[in-house]
Amino acid sequence: MNERVDFNTENLKKVSVIGAGHMGHGIAEVALLSNYFVSLVDISEERVTKGKSLIDWSLKELLRKSKITEKKYSEIRNNLEISTDLEKAVKNTFLCIEAVPEKLELKKNVFKKLDKFSPKQTILASNTSTMSITEIANITQRPEKVFGLHFPPPPVLANVVELVRGERTADSTVNLGIDFIKNSLKIPIISKDSPGFICNSIMAPSILLIQLMLDRKEYSPMKIDATALNEKMIMGPYELLDYMGLDVVHDSSLYLAKRLSPDYTPTQIITKLVKENKLGRKTGEGIYKWGPGGKRPFIDLSDPADFDLLDLTRVQINEAVKVLEEGVGTVHDIEIGMKLFYHNPQGPFEMVKKMNLSDLTVFLDNLSNRYGKEVFRAHKWIRNNTLVKRISSNDEPLRS
Repeated sequence: MNERVDFNTENLKKVSVIGAGHMGHGIAEVALLSNYFVSLVDISEERVTKGKSLIDWSLKELLRKSKITEKKYSEIRNNLEISTDLEKAVKNTFLCIEAVPEKLELKKNVFKKLDKFSPKQTILASNTSTMSITEIANITQRPEKVFGLHFPPPPVLANVVELVRGERTADSTVNLGIDFIKNSLKIPIISKDSPGFICNSIMAPSILLIQLMLDRKEYSPMKIDATALNEKMIMGPYELLDYMGLDVVHDSSLYLAKRLSPDYTPTQIITKLVKENKLGRKTGEGIYKWGPGGKRPFIDLSDPADFDLLDLTRVQINEAVKVLEEGVGTVHDIEIGMKLFYHNPQGPFEMVKKMNLSDLTVFLDNLSNRYGKEVFRAHKWIRNNTLVKRISSNDEPLRS
């Protein structure tokens, strides 16, 4: 197990989390559990109060399961403040973490304010899952002190955090980010600043595929998810979309469509659900209807689909090869990221070593032709059977 890092001789440092929603309050709890004083900020009393209550509920669950002591519970509660005053909340803080919705202009606006109100030495981080850290950083007067800190949901249970290095991010900022992640007892992986970074970039084509299948009504979402759960996956792919938030899926798809390929243009059914404010778990209804307090939907495991879940893995492998070629991540960080971020039993390159690359090429090309999406077409390293050799030559983690 990782050991928490003592940053210096000071007893307690302050972390400010901007956004008290699903991810924000979870990140705030992670910082609290790591012995930081936390200021949780949002635009209304209702939002920050709800965020605080969700943190308290989660802490009580940890207490009930003997994961923390009564003393720790009391200390943590005393180390949390909530506020709607951003200027006040970011004073005397060493790290600000933005966790607002996936809208680039909104994030830029937040960073302008953070740059104005926080101390000049303060490090600024974004929990964006897809958007350019460099572009966000360039809004500020301190781009060398800006980086991405991408937690998987829910942050408290995450084992890994993706640290995204912008074009002007300083080594000292990266090192501080790594220390913060390790201090939270999580494993850091390092990504170059590229749309979707490592993990969401690799997942993007498979998320697109299940949306296209949904639009064409090729399978019932519940039957696909039953297949996944019967194969011991923690959550089925459609339930995962609801859990992530269909608005997040939609907005991320828009961003990827502009920055990577128009193939990622949001699909019809997801767009319709978002317009109806049926966003998944957070609103109680999306692809599924969720129970009170976000209780998971019922999935009938007795009626699975006749669908090969490896089809999703195959398109992820194809994208992982692109991520490797473009230097977004190393073999090491790609493997760790996909195993821990999305709870896959094996990394994409472990899997591909067991596959026939000619068969994989045929599958991917057929999928591309079937849906009219070039993002599915087989990468040249798969097509020319040089992938395994290239994997072997790139197996060291990138740290600078």
